[in-house]
Amino acid sequence: MPEVLRRPRFRLIYFGMAVSLLGDASLLLVPGILAKSLTGSDAAAGLTLFFFTLPLCFSPFFGYLIDRVDRRRLLVVTCVLSGVSLTPLIAVTGADMVWLIYPVSAAMGCSYAVIFSALGGLLKGILPEHLLAEANGALHTTRQGLRLFGPLLGVAVYTGFGLGALVLFDMVTFLVAAGVFAMLSAPEPPRSVAPAPSGCWREEFWAGARHLAADRPLRRAAVALCLMFSLAGATESLIFAVIEHGLARAPEFTAFTSTAMGLGAIAGGLWSATVIARRGELFAIGSGIGLYGVAVICWVVPAEAVVLGAMMVAGAGLTLEGVARTTLLQRRSPGHLVGRVSTAFESLAGVAQLLSLLAGAVLVSLVDYRLLLAVVGLTVCYAGVYALRGGPW
Repeated sequence: MPEVLRRPRFRLIYFGMAVSLLGDASLLLVPGILAKSLTGSDAAAGLTLFFFTLPLCFSPFFGYLIDRVDRRRLLVVTCVLSGVSLTPLIAVTGADMVWLIYPVSAAMGCSYAVIFSALGGLLKGILPEHLLAEANGALHTTRQGLRLFGPLLGVAVYTGFGLGALVLFDMVTFLVAAGVFAMLSAPEPPRSVAPAPSGCWREEFWAGARHLAADRPLRRAAVALCLMFSLAGATESLIFAVIEHGLARAPEFTAFTSTAMGLGAIAGGLWSATVIARRGELFAIGSGIGLYGVAVICWVVPAEAVVLGAMMVAGAGLTLEGVARTTLLQRRSPGHLVGRVSTAFESLAGVAQLLSLLAGAVLVSLVDYRLLLAVVGLTVCYAGVYALRGGPW
């Protein structure tokens, strides 16, 4: 990724995102661990991701905003609000206050939906097309690679200094990121199409979804990813069952599984631009989904080495899919629609993941987790094959 990193504006964006993502990675596991520790429930832990995913169902509202305002300023405001939204976590001191975890998770889901969609549009505006895969690879590699030490750092701060210290650290990272984005003083390049006149807001609002449905490669990727997320969300509850029943470990062991995912994510991120350049985005999406499906199946083996190795494969697959998906959305969407196309995509995937999160939270206490993992893994593998070979649409 040397060429894209030589560009000053991208380096500034990269640094701002890296600082913010460090805080995110340190806090990533704590809501689930906190809910599990206070309630003893796998479902309560899995519901933290349910509420994180919930705002993605309303992503088109965010997309309309992203395409109507200056994306640089939107990033600054969103980072500041994201830091403030973490403060209720400090009040979670017992099982009776666990409910506060869920609105905080929802606020972080809103932050995710806005920041990464706005960033995708901003990168399309400041970088030539041939550097988009490199830029996305750098950001996704950093985002996932922080799993190497971010969760361990978060758990260490949480257990050593308390939840308040961890929340304060994450708030500071958001504020630093906001300051860095504010330093992007050069204005964003003009959009290729002016906003529609008043009275046509409905046309504008659904323009991203219409473009997504009309473009065959985008539609094919959306179908594959929706099929994947329709069951894969259940793994957020299932991983706690794997750790507790399969490996006989405490919930804090998720710090090690997440670190293993980070190792795999680094490989997947560094490899992604090459795969996309040689075989295209859809091939990379299908391969990444398939790797994740195989990894989920391997979680049924009650051996730490196998589970950690499978987590590495899962990290590589998810990063490869993520880089390819972001690059495909940027390349096949006009500049004035990137926000709405991206959030329409996130909305479809979010609804599918939301339903699977609910199902997983319920089924994990009713059905053997190994059977659930097998069903999820096989379905995800089929979704990967669909992206690789196409389908009836």
